Amino acid sequence: MTYKEASFKSRAGNQETEIHYSDWGEKNARPIICVHGLTGNGHDFDYLAPTLVEDGYRVIAVDLVGRGRSDFLRDPMLYNYEQYVTDLYELLQHLGFKEVDWLGVSLGGLLGMRIAAEKDTPIRRMILVDIGPEVPKSALDFIYEVIKVPYVFDTVRDIELRMRQTRGLTWGPVTDEQWHHMAEHSARGLTDGGLSYAYDPQIARVFETEPIGALDMWACWDAISGPLLVIQGGMSVLLTQDILP
Repeated sequence: MTYKEASFKSRAGNQETEIHYSDWGEKNARPIICVHGLTGNGHDFDYLAPTLVEDGYRVIAVDLVGRGRSDFLRDPMLYNYEQYVTDLYELLQHLGFKEVDWLGVSLGGLLGMRIAAEKDTPIRRMILVDIGPEVPKSALDFIYEVIKVPYVFDTVRDIELRMRQTRGLTWGPVTDEQWHHMAEHSARGLTDGGLSYAYDPQIARVFETEPIGALDMWACWDAISGPLLVIQGGMSVLLTQDILP
C-alpha cells in the first residue's frame, strides 16, 4: 500500500508554519480528508486508513497546527477556528483537490461543518464522529480544565496508562496494540528529557474566547446540503441524546 508523510507551508499572523500530514493510497483515488479531535493528530487514523484505501480512497490525515508533527504557534490566540479552516484550505490547494469527502472527529467535525456550510464548499460527503452542532457546556468546561495543564511524563508507558484512565472511560473497546500505538504518537520530547503530549497546551486558550467557534453551528448544520453520516458513541459526553436524539 502506498504511504508517505509530507508537509506544506501555511501562515498564522506573521509566522510561517509547516503543517504535516499522512498520505495513504493511490494519487488518483478519491480523496478523503481526515481531521482529528482537539488533542489528537493524523496518526489517529492509522488503523482506519488501510480499510478506506481498500474501498478506493486516497486518505489524507492532517496534523492541525500545534499538534503532532506540525509547528506550534508563537501567538497562542491564533489557535482558533478561522486559522484551522485557513490551513485546511491551504492543504486542499497544496494537493490540488477541488472536491473531497470528509471524516471529522470532534474538532475535525466542527471544522468540517463550517466548510460544508459554505456556498461553494469542496466537501462532497461528510462523516462526523462524536460531534454535532452543539457541545454541552459541562463537557467544554471539563476539556478546558484538562488540556490547559502542561503534563510531564517519564516514559511512553506512563502516557499510555493515563490515556487508558481518561479516554478509556468513554472510548469503548480498544486493543492493547492500539493503546500503545496512540501513546507512541501522542508523545513529544521535552528539552529536559521528559515527555509530554504531542500538542501545545496553549491550544486551550481558544476556550476563553470561542469554545466551539464564532459561528452559530446550528446555522452551519442547517446549511449543509450534501450527504452526512453522524456516528454517535453510546458513552459520548460531546454528542448527547438531547443534541441529536
